[in-house]
Amino acid sequence: MSKNQLTSKRHYDIHVFCCINERKSDHPRGSCSARGAGELQAYMKVRGKELKLGKRVRINKSGCLDRCELGPVMVIYPEGIWYHYQSREDIDEILEHHVIGGKLVQRLMLQPGQSALTPVEPQRIELQVQKVKESCNDVCRYDLVSSDGQDLPSFTPGAHIDLFTELGLRRSYSLAGDPAVRNCYVLGIRREKPSRGGSEWLLDHLSVGDHVSASLPANNFPLDQQANHHTLIAGGIGITPMIAMGHLLMRERASCHLHFCAPDERSVPFLDEARDIFDDKLTLHFDGGDPTQGIDLPSVLKDPSLNEHVYVCGPPGLVASVRAQASHWPPGSVHWEQFSVAPTAQTKSNEAFSVWLSRQQVRLDVPPDQSILDVVRGAGIEVESSCEDGLCGCCRTRLLGGVPEHRDMVLTDSDKAIGDEMMICISRGKAGETLVLDL
Repeated sequence: MSKNQLTSKRHYDIHVFCCINERKSDHPRGSCSARGAGELQAYMKVRGKELKLGKRVRINKSGCLDRCELGPVMVIYPEGIWYHYQSREDIDEILEHHVIGGKLVQRLMLQPGQSALTPVEPQRIELQVQKVKESCNDVCRYDLVSSDGQDLPSFTPGAHIDLFTELGLRRSYSLAGDPAVRNCYVLGIRREKPSRGGSEWLLDHLSVGDHVSASLPANNFPLDQQANHHTLIAGGIGITPMIAMGHLLMRERASCHLHFCAPDERSVPFLDEARDIFDDKLTLHFDGGDPTQGIDLPSVLKDPSLNEHVYVCGPPGLVASVRAQASHWPPGSVHWEQFSVAPTAQTKSNEAFSVWLSRQQVRLDVPPDQSILDVVRGAGIEVESSCEDGLCGCCRTRLLGGVPEHRDMVLTDSDKAIGDEMMICISRGKAGETLVLDL
């Protein structure tokens, strides 16, 4: 092969350099690698091949590009355009719009000398109440549609949305409709006793024709669709995510069974829907208000079948009991979500510790009587939150260094063992610990 032929084969129209720099886990600047750059760069190479860009675009791994507070970052030549990115969707947009289409992706661009990311307003959707129906005592079913008549963002079974009240409150509610239906969200809202203001305001003020702002759907309680059998356990209003799961499982003819517990038949929300969806795959348990007379969990959970998964949603006592009775199940096969905190759940004492905000390059002290969320907000840095009890996952934050004391009900045991995320509304550090946060 001639020299000219070799030169021709090595020539590319576009070079993309993606930082995958790796530092020690407690480094105060963090690194692109700690923020997921390795997996994202690998995905970009795969997508480049799928889009058949190989003859004109070279996607390179790069060492530190010295923009650590903004990472993961990439630079694209010959233009010398810098981008930050956080997801596969960001990479798809850069490839399709910039690399293929020649159009800059303004929302991801970095400017010369930029040292911090520009805060992005979270996306909201405007919903209108189409129908309100009392499901049972203190529970109402709400059918919500798009204010502009368009299809709503898709969701997966187990997902929730947050509603924003005129009082400035934000509350999470599971989506109880069929995920295949794109023009309506179904919620079940129970009047909490005592109420912190959210459910009470919604039930007293939200009527047919009213408008309400909501977050995009998020999912902390997904189905594992690789499971051979799904055992669903719901208590009271905990039926709502199970309804969405049931729609999908029945459509796919998956093996499943729902155990639904309530004091009596009159107290069962969404009972007609549960019967219609699950049919003979539904067992109702009426305990008369005495949990010991409800589901026989030792029997139900004694011997899991091969690749069986269990999902529980409901009162804290039910969730705790299922987790205890299924403690011998294989790791990752037990899934849970609860809507309130057990009164005796907080038994650990709070100690003083510190956090280092890697993107801000700021150290903050967290006293025993304040949460990380309180201290971060006190420093003028806004972080979204909802329940502030470690139940909803809204304040989930990437952890770049340090050993946290997890107190939330969102992360699984394996998530906590990995230790790269924490809920800053409730989880803490031990005395004298410094946690490095991706903030």
